[in-house]
Amino acid sequence: MRKTRMAAALCVAAALGVAVTGGGTAGAHPEHAGGLQLDDFTGEGVLGDKVQHPGNTGHLPPVSRNVTLVGKAKVSDRSANGVGIQGKVADVAAYGDYAFLNAFRSPTCEGGGTYVIDVSDPANPVEVPAAFMPTSPGSFAGEGAQTLRVRNDHFNGVLFLSQSETCALVDGADAGGINIWDVSDPRHPQALAMHAGDRLGADGLDQGFANDTHSVFAWRGKHGKVYAALVDDFEATDIDILDITDPRNPVLINDTLDLNEPPFDVDQASPDSLTAVFSHDMTVKKIRGRYVMNMSYWDGGYVLLDVTDPTPGNVSLIAQSDYAALDEEQLARGREVTPEGNAHQSEFSPDNKFLLGTDEDFAPIRINATIDGGPAAGTRFIATPAGDTPQLGDGDALVGAPTYVGRACAVAEGSVVPPGTGIALIERGVCTFQEKGDAVTAAGYSSAIVFNSRRADCLARVNMLVTATIPMSFVNRPTGLDILGESYTDPCVTPTVAAPGDAANDISIRAVFDGWGFVRLFRVNVPGDADEAGSIADVDTFAIPESQDPAYAEGFGDLSVHEVAMDGKRDNIAYLSYYSGGLRVVQFGKKGIREVGAFIDEGGSNFWGVEMHRINGKRYVLASDRDHGLYIFEPYKAKKKKHGRRGDD
Repeated sequence: MRKTRMAAALCVAAALGVAVTGGGTAGAHPEHAGGLQLDDFTGEGVLGDKVQHPGNTGHLPPVSRNVTLVGKAKVSDRSANGVGIQGKVADVAAYGDYAFLNAFRSPTCEGGGTYVIDVSDPANPVEVPAAFMPTSPGSFAGEGAQTLRVRNDHFNGVLFLSQSETCALVDGADAGGINIWDVSDPRHPQALAMHAGDRLGADGLDQGFANDTHSVFAWRGKHGKVYAALVDDFEATDIDILDITDPRNPVLINDTLDLNEPPFDVDQASPDSLTAVFSHDMTVKKIRGRYVMNMSYWDGGYVLLDVTDPTPGNVSLIAQSDYAALDEEQLARGREVTPEGNAHQSEFSPDNKFLLGTDEDFAPIRINATIDGGPAAGTRFIATPAGDTPQLGDGDALVGAPTYVGRACAVAEGSVVPPGTGIALIERGVCTFQEKGDAVTAAGYSSAIVFNSRRADCLARVNMLVTATIPMSFVNRPTGLDILGESYTDPCVTPTVAAPGDAANDISIRAVFDGWGFVRLFRVNVPGDADEAGSIADVDTFAIPESQDPAYAEGFGDLSVHEVAMDGKRDNIAYLSYYSGGLRVVQFGKKGIREVGAFIDEGGSNFWGVEMHRINGKRYVLASDRDHGLYIFEPYKAKKKKHGRRGDD
């Protein structure tokens, strides 16, 4: 069973002239919600940048258990309008006495790039303002941040790599791909290559920019080669591999990997909730003579690939994980829901016997939406809720036959919105989303769905900027036509036949609590013989209690796990960046996984990235806080057990 890919891939298909006949598409990760969508006209009300991670106000109480804070550095606000840094600090990497923090801006990416922090005194880390590495206009750096020591005939020094995604089109500016910097002298970084990546369009020619890249990981391979794997946001072949042996002249050597296709076939036929199957993050590690990529392939699970020879036709599957029929953390609490998927990031244990994976989920309330009548009956679809409108809570539902109200532009079109009391179905265009919301609210409707207009990227969804007292959401154009019961070959050019006031087919939109993202522990086997099958087997899951409690669905920040970093010295200790859940320390092994330490700062924490790093020969844990900057911690130390006199134990 071939699962639906992210909407971005469908937009590419539409651009290539591929007929798309399905109703809705599934997408769980905000960054992969489709290609760049801009206003149809100035002020229409589209959030112009991709939503890197949604905000959620509030926080959990402070805690410090078996974790010692050493120092922290708040980074500066580099925006011209003083919008602040809250929510903008992203991933972290380090080399020697310096840490590197990616950061992005909304809505224009203004002031985005990479901060450089001097950590030579861990108790007093200090930003080096002059060393800031800016992104190109209209681009941002977020998920991918890495340093790598390279020594060959082309380069001798330290590289810093970051991915590049686009949040606004800027005339004359390059975009996408990855940026490679020489940080051998971290106080004076030098750009070596900007926006290297897959620049080929559908015609095989340079399209003038690289495809957006969500993450990057570089490694030293065989025969002195250096490679970088990129997460391609825009193609079904979404794992690009570059030869960066000469970092000034990266060369694309593999753009053929789609793990949904043979010989990989990592997507699952059931349960049917696992519909967004794409690459998200990866690392590469040499194990028993083989270079093993552990790829986090979202709803496709965690996948182990042999990339010893990363050229086309030579990458092979070692093993893959599958999701259970029911979400383990919710099942343990007496609730039966299908798994969310969302394999986000993973790392091998130092002894290579285990793999810890983080399933990221920012939506603890799942929206199950289906068309219940007409030719498309049974079709599931995705509805993207508008931000400043009422949200559905656990157990809430919108059920019934929507009334088509046209574009709901009474002022612009001189027409009256037909009155009604249920769900208004609105077509995008002519007037602002705010006007549409105001019009249908005044006409008596209790909720509204806006579907995309006729345009080349009509399969994508947008985040509407609208304030309303009724729930409002956005769906792509084929979903809108399916709700109306209209036929089409190419939904992006097919006009709407229905007239304002016509009743559409029944739909149901139901909300159910399914928890925030959590951690998975696997037992893995990577054989030294490439012809021998490997394995990846479930051992246990872990979640902070609040993240699986409906009472914490909102008002306490984002309670999803994000990344994991292995201790490195201790085979069975790992550190988790848990957003508003803080920094968590876990101990794992064949018997399972359990928490042994936690830190949440006064006023709340918001940790994105986490890395182990040595400073002056001593080990530390580095964590990036989205709202602040860099935190430095002592590694976890188990408390010694106190024993009484003989016979007291």
